Amino acid sequence: MMKKSVVAIMAAIVACMAGTAAADVVCPDSSYAVVVFNETYSGAWNNGSDYDYVTIAPSGLGETFPNASGLNNALPDIEIRVYLKNCNGDPLVGVPAQEIVLYNSGLCICPGGNASDAGTDINGCATFTGSIAGGGCVQGLDVYADGVPIDTIPVNINSTDTGAASPCFTDSSDLAAFAPILGSSAAGGAPYSICFDYNESGFVDSSDVSFFAQVLGAACQ
Repeated sequence: MMKKSVVAIMAAIVACMAGTAAADVVCPDSSYAVVVFNETYSGAWNNGSDYDYVTIAPSGLGETFPNASGLNNALPDIEIRVYLKNCNGDPLVGVPAQEIVLYNSGLCICPGGNASDAGTDINGCATFTGSIAGGGCVQGLDVYADGVPIDTIPVNINSTDTGAASPCFTDSSDLAAFAPILGSSAAGGAPYSICFDYNESGFVDSSDVSFFAQVLGAACQ
């Protein structure tokens, strides 16, 4: 009788501990991301649509989400907030910043270059207001927290780093890829590509050359 009681008590303790652990785990069913686009395109490229491209560089000095410094932080003015909850719907407070990341397998991302600003607050919320340090050109970003896929957001990325020969480094190989696109426009079709239009104007022109020149030689910090 005593042995059975001990076994029952131990089983209850294990079950209780398991329940507590489960309550602290990021739950993809109740966690989510919110994206707010505060600007629209004006001009030849997607006129009137949400300004949804962000130009990045391996040094982290590309265009930024709001309230951060960069080579061009006036646009695109995108707010990204991530809300983490357990499967009971309770907010997860204090999830470390480095565990909350933006990701796409088509990007080269520098170490720590895609993490949130800070850990989650009392509402389980974390924000992104900097710029991804990395390179590549992709549509859409996946949000992960503690390795758990949370959401996919419609924020697109282009970069001076094409990743063709030297991922996470803007160098002569990227200049060689950029040069044939110079002078093209969205209205004229190929060889125009949004991947090389760093201010998303619909033209690959002198302004894009200027931006490229500022980050030529950029690498992970």
